[in-house]
Amino acid sequence: MNGHERDQQSEDDHNTRRPRLLALCLLVPLALLTLSVLLASQSALGSTNLLSNGGFESGTSDWQPSYEYGITFTTSISPVHSGQWAGSLIKTDTSGEIWIRQDVSVVPSATYTLTGWVYMDDANFTQACLRIRWRGTEWLHSVETCLYGQNDFYRPITLGSVIPPSDTVTARIMAVARIGTTGPQEPVYFDDLSFTSDIPPTPTPIAFYVPLVAKNYPSGP
Repeated sequence: MNGHERDQQSEDDHNTRRPRLLALCLLVPLALLTLSVLLASQSALGSTNLLSNGGFESGTSDWQPSYEYGITFTTSISPVHSGQWAGSLIKTDTSGEIWIRQDVSVVPSATYTLTGWVYMDDANFTQACLRIRWRGTEWLHSVETCLYGQNDFYRPITLGSVIPPSDTVTARIMAVARIGTTGPQEPVYFDDLSFTSDIPPTPTPIAFYVPLVAKNYPSGP
């Protein structure tokens, strides 16, 4: 290969490498921008539900009813707030309080919110409540919020922005129904129970790959 041919080959190699280098320079920032958008989207989702089976789509699993004899805790296809099932709670032979519960690990410095939907359409029930019982080495105080009166539709209920005592380890989440007069005929229904915190979820690592095309170019004869 003479000098002119070598110069021409060098120029051709340079012209070939330049668009590939330019494409690589554009691809790397684009990949980083995509990663940033995905991570921001995950943060915007907020905290996840700390309760298991909060919508009762898996039957009564993960929930424990109160221990009174004669309580009936099951799931129902109607009425529901969303999905196909709701939790149904009733006891006909006494007055007083019945409930379902689930224990969740918590962080004392966090702020928590408990929400749900309640359908209560029997005058023998006086209240439907959401309650949190804090527990450390022993039971600490409880907080709750309640709905009153009967309605033939679901109503939202929220117990929001509560902070556990400093030595709290566990929160007992309870959906409570209070019977004023013995003999209710219609259950109290709970659906879409959710317990969240202000601690953001840990982002799922996202892998991305930048394709690199490597080619050896001859430096000369």
